Amino acid sequence: MKRTLIAVAALTVAGVAGKTADYSQVPARLEPVIRAELRDWDIGGVAVALIDDQTVVYAAGFGEAKADSVFRCGSISKLFNAVAVLQQVEAGELDLDAPVSQYGDGLLPINPFPDQPAVTLRQLLCHRSGLQRESAVGGYLDPSEPGLAATVASVASAVLVTRPGDKTRYSNIGPSLAGRVVERVTGQSFAAYQRERILGPLGMADSQWERAGLPPDRLVVSRLRVADGRGGWKREVTPVFDLGTIPAGNLYTTAGDLARFVQALAAGGRGLVRPETLAEMWRPQLTTNAVGFGLGFAVGRFRDRRTVSHSGAVYGHSSSLVYLPAEKLGVVILANEDIANGRVRRMNRAALNLLLEAKLGEAPPPEPAAVENASPAEFAGDYESASFWARLEVRDGRLIGDLSGQPARFTARGPLEFVVDTRLDDAAPVTFERDGEGRISGFTYADQRFQRARRDRPPLPPEWRARLGVYGEPFIPVVLYERWGRLYATTENMVDYVLTPVNRQVCAFPPGLYVDEQVVFLPGPDGQTVALDFANMIQTRRAEVRP
Repeated sequence: MKRTLIAVAALTVAGVAGKTADYSQVPARLEPVIRAELRDWDIGGVAVALIDDQTVVYAAGFGEAKADSVFRCGSISKLFNAVAVLQQVEAGELDLDAPVSQYGDGLLPINPFPDQPAVTLRQLLCHRSGLQRESAVGGYLDPSEPGLAATVASVASAVLVTRPGDKTRYSNIGPSLAGRVVERVTGQSFAAYQRERILGPLGMADSQWERAGLPPDRLVVSRLRVADGRGGWKREVTPVFDLGTIPAGNLYTTAGDLARFVQALAAGGRGLVRPETLAEMWRPQLTTNAVGFGLGFAVGRFRDRRTVSHSGAVYGHSSSLVYLPAEKLGVVILANEDIANGRVRRMNRAALNLLLEAKLGEAPPPEPAAVENASPAEFAGDYESASFWARLEVRDGRLIGDLSGQPARFTARGPLEFVVDTRLDDAAPVTFERDGEGRISGFTYADQRFQRARRDRPPLPPEWRARLGVYGEPFIPVVLYERWGRLYATTENMVDYVLTPVNRQVCAFPPGLYVDEQVVFLPGPDGQTVALDFANMIQTRRAEVRP
């Protein structure tokens, strides 16, 4: 495996309380973890940067990536968007808690709630605005590159999904709307503002908000695992286009440039925003919980230490940026593989453990030992939950499976306890259950309870079966199909979701990416379904799925 190492700089740096941090052993211990993830999960390339305060202690590229390769960082973009909004709050041009409507017409969906509570910038930045996940134009399934203004304008004809302030629902159009407000109050395009006020001052010379600004051949080649519409998958080179939700996910950047951003966080904002503003961005908003969404940042815990972070997933790229404020330690991981966030988290976790050990002398907690399960076959079979399906089997004496489209590997930790690794999950806990007769009846995973799949449901009625098929763009199709008498939708080449009929033309999404939203079947002149209104995004029918 080709690896390019451009910096292992200042491997011995000043630590907390005057102690010396020795990072000289970090590369030799981290690199095998990264190589194993690339090998085991078919990831082409990874770039890494590890930061202690103002020093990049390690930076490297692996496989197809160099340390300075340009990736798409996906939703890490939201951090830079939030900084822009807070800069204008500090300047007195914006108010986090004022109605967004005061910044111009055409910014918000229809508010159907009787008291019509206001949508605020604070809500937009912490995902409690009630807006849908995606916009009708320029959303994640739209490759037409309409630009930010047209993308936000398409929201005006939509309807708020939930009451503003009531519920955390992750949204890409919400933060993008906040970025559009910055454009309106400054008179600059979002990309120009970022270049002048954030990227430029930080020295992020390899970062661009639009692909037109990228030098030729700087963007690392990436790949997608694409649903083929027949229950299988094919791998394709990722098409490159700009999202309409530019502030929420369109930044092209390098691990080194993101390290500069982490260094600015460690320096109290380094003039981008005031330290007290940064502290507010790192406080969970509109909740009493100690973890949750701040202003742009996700606030969490790692080994009982506070983290501020964001991950990213955008066509052919998976990413993570994690910073520990008290310890001033940060990790950036960029991968050129679609929907590999669980594997990126594994690498990130290994790096954070090594940094804490080097700086504070704290050895990581031991990994729980795998145990030998005497009868893995008893766990095999078909299962279903409120949102997903699962099929488990034994291969070479090991329990493996498919979790609603995600290949899964199970490791036993006890008689009924396992952890599961997928492209999305890093050692996620799974607990099986037995029925009154001692047989395995189900399991709990990802906040969902799976039970043995029912075989007694009648098939879908002919009118619904006629709607099965492939919709949308070839590289990110929506595939409607039937499994065990239930209607499923393959979504974003990631997982299959159960759709629950509401009436003859409408289905509701379960908990997941599009919770509280709907799919509407759109008929042509002959009454046959020709398209879907898929969570506010129109997806044209391409082919039928034959029974």
